Amino acid sequence: GKTRRRVAGQVAERVVQLTVLFVPGLLAVLLLMPAGAAAGDILEASVTHTDGRYDLAIRARIDAPRDTVYCAITDYSNLAAINPDIEVSELLEANPGGVSTVRTVIHVCILVFCKQVEQLQHVTHPDADTIEAVIIPEGSDFRSGVARWQLSSPTVATTELQFVETFEPDFWVPPVIG
Repeated sequence: GKTRRRVAGQVAERVVQLTVLFVPGLLAVLLLMPAGAAAGDILEASVTHTDGRYDLAIRARIDAPRDTVYCAITDYSNLAAINPDIEVSELLEANPGGVSTVRTVIHVCILVFCKQVEQLQHVTHPDADTIEAVIIPEGSDFRSGVARWQLSSPTVATTELQFVETFEPDFWVPPVIG
């Protein structure tokens, strides 16, 4: 019900925050985040930076059924409900072939550096457990990017989310000390 959707939203918010905090200091940010044990856990997280490109991988356990999690992360017009840093989230187009065009504007702060980051993506659902997104550079603050969400259900009441993303921002990202 409503509580499960809220719980799924809390963990989904943490995952979405990780996807926008694409900095070498991401692991430090993870260590500072509240545990949120009732909502689930980030089981693994890594980020690498090579030649202006970032690779991010997250594995999370969410204490909510798979369908609840799937609905929360595919409600493209309402992503701000699970992440207050998302200022704009809109489904621009949903084609019969299964390709949706989604636009988000996210307020990102790294230490004292803040920026509104715009993303325009083509999103597909290759199967019932997978969501894939490709950044459209024209209309985005990114030169390129590909993301994949893979959901599984270890139990009826829990969902495991595997998230991988590779992207290249088209703006300066400040280094994080530490």
